Amino acid sequence: MSQQPYRGGTPVLPLKDPGLALVLTILGFFFIAGLQYFYIGKIFKGILFLVTLGFLYIGTIVSLFTISGETRQVNARRAAGLV
Repeated sequence: MSQQPYRGGTPVLPLKDPGLALVLTILGFFFIAGLQYFYIGKIFKGILFLVTLGFLYIGTIVSLFTISGETRQVNARRAAGLV
């Protein structure tokens, strides 16, 4: 059984890899749009991208430039124990 790290009695969630999020964004051009948002835990945004084909690929292009920052924000929230 693996041990999960704890901070102040609450479990610390593992950090998300910005590189993998970028790869999932690129895969959105060819397979399923929105995988990057499912990966970082933004389920509603992932469903929105899935249904609209990444806002007809314009949103996916924008996501190429913004997904690293969004992943860092999610990681900062996880490290602070806010998620």
